[in-house]
Amino acid sequence: MSEGCKNSLQRRIVGTWKLIEARDLDTESGKWTPTFGKPGTLSGYFMYDVNGFTSVQIMTTPPQPKYKSDYPTAEEALEIFKNYINYYGTYTLSEDGRTITCHVEGALDPNQVGTDQPRPCEIKDNQLIIGDQTTYIRILERVS
Repeated sequence: MSEGCKNSLQRRIVGTWKLIEARDLDTESGKWTPTFGKPGTLSGYFMYDVNGFTSVQIMTTPPQPKYKSDYPTAEEALEIFKNYINYYGTYTLSEDGRTITCHVEGALDPNQVGTDQPRPCEIKDNQLIIGDQTTYIRILERVS
């Protein structure tokens, strides 16, 4: 891909994207199952800026109940951990423009810190589609 094409793709991905659909393929049943909540109730944003920085925040819906005291119990904390995804860092686009890789600097999940998280992607009209579309798909809509 020429530098001009890559720059054009980077300009198109820059912005804030709201998660509107997330599905994973259940390998046992062969059926698509909602991830992070039912379609239409998802809560999440992916942000990519012009300088190559990214931030991803996803909360399952409905949200976890508020804790019963000032601090969560161990069980409440585990549910929070299992039902919230976030990471931030920098991002790069592959030469062919079909993969976006987040170079994770910080995350709720310490196993992600310091890793590269490549994801197949494409932009169609006002939507960013992330995933291989055969085992998982995330559809986001541009909000800015």
